[in-house]
Amino acid sequence: MKIRVLGCDGGELKGYFPVAFLINDHLLFEAGSVTSKLSLQEQLKIKEIIISHSHLDHIKDLCFLADNLFLSGAGHPTIPIYSSEAILTDLKKNIFNGIIWPDVTKIPSLEHPLYQLRSIKSTLTLSELKVEAIAVTHSHAALGYIISDKKGAIVFSGDTGPTEELWEKVNTLKNLKALFLEVSFPSGLADIAWASRHLSVETVIREIKKIKHHPTVPIYLYHLKPVYAQKIQAEIKKLHMPRLKILKSGSLLHV
Repeated sequence: MKIRVLGCDGGELKGYFPVAFLINDHLLFEAGSVTSKLSLQEQLKIKEIIISHSHLDHIKDLCFLADNLFLSGAGHPTIPIYSSEAILTDLKKNIFNGIIWPDVTKIPSLEHPLYQLRSIKSTLTLSELKVEAIAVTHSHAALGYIISDKKGAIVFSGDTGPTEELWEKVNTLKNLKALFLEVSFPSGLADIAWASRHLSVETVIREIKKIKHHPTVPIYLYHLKPVYAQKIQAEIKKLHMPRLKILKSGSLLHV
């Protein structure tokens, strides 16, 4: 799989970009940093979008992407947005409501809208990729994802605090290629991480211990809060765990 890291930070500050990954040039996972990172022609290649949850840093560029698609005059096919039913309801009620942003599930027409909201119950197939949704511990109905092709699987935790179901599923995978795991706070702020249902460096280590197999699979850490990024990086470095890698916005991975 080809993975472009458009953004991988847990907030926005100069030089830091909210989360968005482009997989095989057509599948967009999260939409925190899209239109500022992709040319119009690259945006027009997006065929599907999956969203982990409805916090603004993961969805904001859905609005600007829709604007670009509409104004491009290219007659772009409707893009399905996949997530849990509750997350899609959040988008429809609170974003695409004609107040915060035009209802792009009806524009330019009911028959051919820019976006179509589609609930993902468990698994779906998108071109050459299989996508499986797993409930994680964050905001209501938040999801992590397992994305696989014929060569293997990658796992995205999405935003999450300590969780169980995701690791149970990871332990059944036969050919895990990479794991993308959030870490938002340094260990000294474990209480804030717990309250906000995120991970700190301390709890990341606890979560990794739940993985019973795949001892050498790389774990890419992302969603670092920009204000604490340097402190988190220093703590990770002191762990001397080569498989833990701090992800960088703008990276290109082949897994």
